[in-house]
Amino acid sequence: MSKRSCLVTGGNGFIGSHLAQALATGGWNVRVLLRSQTSALRFASSEGISVVEGDFGNKEAAKRALEGVDTLFHFASTTLPATAYRNSIPDVTHNLVGTLNLLDEAVTQGCTRVVFPSSGGTVYGVPSHCPISESHLTQPICSHGIVKLAIENYLHLMSLEQNLHYTILRYANPYGPRQRSKKVQGAVAVFADRILREEPIEIWGDGAVVRDFVYIDDAIEATLLATSSVKSVNQVFNVGCGAGISLIELIAMIEELTERKAIVRFGPPRPFDVPINILSIEKAKAEFAWSPRHSLREGLLKTIEAILTAS
Repeated sequence: MSKRSCLVTGGNGFIGSHLAQALATGGWNVRVLLRSQTSALRFASSEGISVVEGDFGNKEAAKRALEGVDTLFHFASTTLPATAYRNSIPDVTHNLVGTLNLLDEAVTQGCTRVVFPSSGGTVYGVPSHCPISESHLTQPICSHGIVKLAIENYLHLMSLEQNLHYTILRYANPYGPRQRSKKVQGAVAVFADRILREEPIEIWGDGAVVRDFVYIDDAIEATLLATSSVKSVNQVFNVGCGAGISLIELIAMIEELTERKAIVRFGPPRPFDVPINILSIEKAKAEFAWSPRHSLREGLLKTIEAILTAS
């Protein structure tokens, strides 16, 4: 039997790099699209993984990257909730319009399946109840969530018009090794790194906001199971741990595990931060028997170990 072939956009990112390696290990022919081949790969080059240079929104680059590919894992994004809030135009022009160009080329090249990582933390907006199921009203309060939701809707439209199958995974807050600790997103890596370095942590608001964190290996396992399941075709799934923790509680847990004291500075709350976000994962459990294997404590220990090893 011939190997399945796929393209992973964002394959050098935190989630995408883990995904590319897992797919190659699982026997896929994996192609990773990078903006520049001079970019240092965040993982050791593996058998079954090739690299193509280009921007996913560029039609010619997309054509080269998608040739001979049957599944597209579109994991590239150029904005975060905070950066999109300050300037939503690049979010729309690059992530939304660029994705539409990519999807159009995917259809032209004969790609039959798209797996898209949406944002379980932003597409729902302020929840009416928790845990939040996939049927919850989607009313995002930030550009990042609006664009993610728009891409979801376009995927549905293309499934009707062009028979392009999709699976949408609404991730909570993935964390773990390789998550960049110098970014504005990724509370676990940022908090752990700054506590270990005895550098201040900046909190917007009082730290009482509650978030759902899922360890990267669990998120990747859910992605692979969803990709291989016929029950996931043209479906949306939450991927989280089904429980929440406040940022202050998260800091306290990292303090306990590192035996270090955090330096916390509080600033004004951000208008795009919802007060609580906990995802229901019952649908993923029922449809493809997935549930996270790592507790938050176990995941934090592995993340802290990776930060210490890299430093």
